[in-house]
Amino acid sequence: MSDPTPIEILIEDPWFLVVNKPVNLLTQALDTIPSLQSQLIQQLSIPNSPKPFIGMPHRLDRMTSGTVVVARNQRALRRLCDQFAARTIVKEYLVWVSGQPAKQGTWEDYLRKIPDQPKAELCSPDQEHAKPASLEYRVLATRTDPLGQVESLLMVRLGTGRMHQIRLQCSSRGFPILGDKLYGSRSLWKGAGPMAGDDFRESPMALHAFRLTFHHPKTAERIVGQTNPSADFPWGTPQSWLTEVCE
Repeated sequence: MSDPTPIEILIEDPWFLVVNKPVNLLTQALDTIPSLQSQLIQQLSIPNSPKPFIGMPHRLDRMTSGTVVVARNQRALRRLCDQFAARTIVKEYLVWVSGQPAKQGTWEDYLRKIPDQPKAELCSPDQEHAKPASLEYRVLATRTDPLGQVESLLMVRLGTGRMHQIRLQCSSRGFPILGDKLYGSRSLWKGAGPMAGDDFRESPMALHAFRLTFHHPKTAERIVGQTNPSADFPWGTPQSWLTEVCE
């Protein structure tokens, strides 16, 4: 097996890294399964030196790309985890969906993980394991697909961080994320761009972690980590067009 493509490091600091997670890669996994964590450890290892510390204060789904902050020591990991728990970290995503939501809005629901399934569902507040989920969004652009169906590009800001939250909150309102077969998308991976011909165990989704805003775990300085999605997002959107709508 060939060596994996190096993980792009967006910000490098003695206390943390901000990196760009590619699609088709778990954030964290057992040692025998490739993951963002294991690849970073391998990438940053120095011969005859101790293994570098790489702590994961949050995760992205396997088929979600984008901005991830990584702790480089235990104290940084604890302080970043505290920020996520306190919801002081701002998490913004770019999302292509089927349909055309209102220009902007706030969605609030209760979600829970379905027992023994890798899936979540909407539920009532009094159901066991129900957790509140909220997000704000605005529509950046719309377009029409080859079949004449409207598709919309959203900027989503998460208020909470639940399992499959954006995926479920979009699909439950009739706006499934492009490529998200688990939650009802009929717009599947078409093999465009640099990933054409790749054999994925899951379909790539048009869901990208665009920007993270947090405080430095030592100095409390405000840090903004941001990366535009690849040219494949979704299925061949021109990078120049994405850069224009994200400014």
